[in-house]
Amino acid sequence: MAENLHKGHRERVRRKFIELGFDGFDKHEILELLLFYSRPRVDTNEIAHRLLDKFKTITAVCDADIDELKEVNGIDESSAVLLKMIPLLTKEYLSGVGRNCVLREYRTVCDFFTKQFIGEREEKIRIACLDDKLRLIKCSIISDGVPGNVPVNIRKIVEFAFKNKSENIILAHNHPNGDAIPSDDDLRATSALYNTLKPIGINLLDHIIVAGDDAISLKESGAFSLLK
Repeated sequence: MAENLHKGHRERVRRKFIELGFDGFDKHEILELLLFYSRPRVDTNEIAHRLLDKFKTITAVCDADIDELKEVNGIDESSAVLLKMIPLLTKEYLSGVGRNCVLREYRTVCDFFTKQFIGEREEKIRIACLDDKLRLIKCSIISDGVPGNVPVNIRKIVEFAFKNKSENIILAHNHPNGDAIPSDDDLRATSALYNTLKPIGINLLDHIIVAGDDAISLKESGAFSLLK
C-alpha cells in the first residue's frame, strides 16, 4: 500500500510539472522532482528538505561541490552529479540561445558574459570572437585557475582569434569570491593585452568583469580611454 501511495505521489508531481512547469512549486518540490530520476525508490521529499536546510537555496545546492552534496543523507554520487549538471546544462542552453547574438551594446555584452559564468567557482578567462558586424562567432575559455591568479595568455588569445578569423574580440573574466570592481592587476593586464594586439590587427573591444549576477564593462566605465 505504501509503495502504491509513493508511486501515486510521484505521478502527481510529474503531472503538475507537465501542466504548469515550475509555477506553483515550492523550492523543495523542484529538488524533489529532480531527484526522482536518480533515486527512483526513495522518498526524495525528505532529501530535498535536507538539501535546503544545509544550503538554503537551489542555487547554492547546485553550486556546491560533489563531496559537499554527498554529506547530505540520501545524496549518492549519481544524485550529486545530476545536481551539478544543472548550472552547466543551463549555461550550454543559454550559449546556444545567444549563438547568433550581436555584442554591440555594453548591457548586452555584460548580460551575455554573466550567463557564461553561471555556476563557476573558479576564476576563468573567456574570449568572444566577433565578426565585422559584431556578431558572435565563438566564445571559449582561454585560461583558468585559483581566484586572483589567472594568467592572461596572450599567445592563446592571438591563436584563438586567428583560428576563428576574427579581428574583434572581447575579454571577460570572473571574480567568483568578490565583486566586479576591476583590480589594478586587471587594468594592467588589459592595457598590456590591448597594446600587444593592436599592432597585429586584433581589436580588443572591451573587458568584462563578472561577479555573480553583476558585471562591469571596463570600456563603459572609462578605463579604455587610458589605453589610447
